Amino acid sequence: MSKPELSVVVPAYNEAAHIEGVVTEMENVFDAAGIEYEILIVNNGSRDDTEKVIGKLQARNPRIARLYLEQNQQYGGGILAGLEKARGSTIGWAHADGQADPEDIVRIYRDMKAKGYELGKAVRVVRHESPWRKVQGRIWYSIFQFLFWSPYRDVNATPKLLTRRAADVLKLDSHDWFLDPELVIKALRHKIPICEVETVWRSRKSGSTRAHLLTGLEFLKNLLLYRVGLK
Repeated sequence: MSKPELSVVVPAYNEAAHIEGVVTEMENVFDAAGIEYEILIVNNGSRDDTEKVIGKLQARNPRIARLYLEQNQQYGGGILAGLEKARGSTIGWAHADGQADPEDIVRIYRDMKAKGYELGKAVRVVRHESPWRKVQGRIWYSIFQFLFWSPYRDVNATPKLLTRRAADVLKLDSHDWFLDPELVIKALRHKIPICEVETVWRSRKSGSTRAHLLTGLEFLKNLLLYRVGLK
């Protein structure tokens, strides 16, 4: 099998209920787009049947790869482990909960190629989430803008894609939920422009986010550390 153009890392923690549908949709969209792809599913310490479902998916499609992490490595840690193993010329990540439309991954990838960008990400202009989640997003974005004036919107949005060269320059290392804003902060530091594509953020297939109050406090701590140059 030839080297993929695009590798999408899908971190999965106890996603057995819906990951087959999410990955199947990705396969169909990427096949229709004619992209030589790799979908790398990272089983991030799941305790349900996620590993069994991943094995089933991999058996039917050689473009699906998997990485098993016995212990959960947090959101960012799972993604970073996948990015290290990914084989594509362009790499990136999307969630396993089905909120991101795979068509948007293709749009970001094609815009990057057409316009010569090395980084690309979504901007959620419509969000099918609870009012409280939307308020939280606005609060964190306002704090981010106050500390790091940025031309980019919705810094936490996924999917996110980057070229191999950009990955080598940015050296992402956040193992928690700060991985997404870290990419934007380091892009600003290194003056690497980001291609933004407006998207619709869909409802979760099932379950709920693992983000909570301590996640927010960790996020604020990291923002301050990056602002004063300690990271």
